Amino acid sequence: MAAVNAAKADCLVPYLQALPKITGETVVLVVGKAAASQAVIANYCLGSVRGLCIVPQGQSVNTSLKVIEATHPVPSNASQLAAQAAFELVKSLGPNDRLVCLISGGGSALMSAPLPNMPFDLKLKVHQELLASGATISELNTVRKQLSLVKGGRLAKLCAAPIENFLISDVPGDEIEFIASGPTVPAYTNQLDAMEVLSRYEIPSSEALRPWLTEAASAAPAPEDPCFERVRTTVVAAPSQSLKAAELVLISQGVDCLIMGDAVEGDSEIVARVMAQTALWQKRHGQLKRPLCLLSGGETTVRVTGDGVGGPNSHFALCLLDALGGEDGITAIVCDTDGVDGAAEIAGAYLDSDTLRRAQNLGLDIKEAIKRQDAHSFFSALGQSVIPGPTGTNVNDFRAILIDTQS
Repeated sequence: MAAVNAAKADCLVPYLQALPKITGETVVLVVGKAAASQAVIANYCLGSVRGLCIVPQGQSVNTSLKVIEATHPVPSNASQLAAQAAFELVKSLGPNDRLVCLISGGGSALMSAPLPNMPFDLKLKVHQELLASGATISELNTVRKQLSLVKGGRLAKLCAAPIENFLISDVPGDEIEFIASGPTVPAYTNQLDAMEVLSRYEIPSSEALRPWLTEAASAAPAPEDPCFERVRTTVVAAPSQSLKAAELVLISQGVDCLIMGDAVEGDSEIVARVMAQTALWQKRHGQLKRPLCLLSGGETTVRVTGDGVGGPNSHFALCLLDALGGEDGITAIVCDTDGVDGAAEIAGAYLDSDTLRRAQNLGLDIKEAIKRQDAHSFFSALGQSVIPGPTGTNVNDFRAILIDTQS
């Protein structure tokens, strides 16, 4: 919980309270998986301001802002309406006003409308194909920025007012242009980069996108565009901060920690098996005097080929369990900090040295579950899924592998 709490909405308070007074109107745009809780903080700090809050479907919000519920990870018509509402909100501001943007991960799907004359169904199809391809979040957003009405700095281009961005990072390396596909910050990737991603993953719909990925008039604004001179950006929460918060708690409990990175990307199974070997080496040869926890963040991916139910975190946990082979004294938890792993209302899973034996006793075939990418079903049968519900924030994956010295 310490990792999640380090990225909660109240981290915004000192930043919002420090905003100077202006002669015009302060308007707020809140979008992402943290939007529901951030909107409450915005009203607490700024009063009953005008603005827009775009949240995942089913989340209740107590705010003076207009609220639109949209969908994640796959956009819907509601996501298109949300993007158009943001478009109109930003256009309504003048140079004496101020736009305060509270943006968190998930905003790419929640606020999604295509470029002019592009069918929404085409944009949606490409989105789904990329999600299933195993593309990283940065690669996915490289494409989405170039196809969007509002992303890739396009909202900043529309806005005549100064913009204050306060971002919660869910992307490896905290590259701000990839957080919710960067609606109010410069894009340093371009149309050619988007085409290269589509080609690399052999996305079937690529050819239909060519008109919008070859015409200069359809490109996102260049980083040197004067519109960005009005933009100031602060990252208020990031994976590194959450890992540090977890480390402090563990150290206070007599556990040594090794942070293996806050920007770990790659195929979930490959990364899981590498980390399993690291844990096994430490257990057998590390001469540990105290328990050791391997901490890491980032975002692994799964190329969808099976017919099971899963997500990258639970699939990681499943492959980790298989690679550890029931080794005594190693436990782990692997979760998405937003509380949703893939498209399922499950954050991830936990495992210990008894999990594999229990699975075998229940007749669960771990090799088959890996092949079918059915991790959620596997861990649900064991009662070892982690289901916290939406956490109100999103700083990507959190992985902790604990190695005990007593077994």
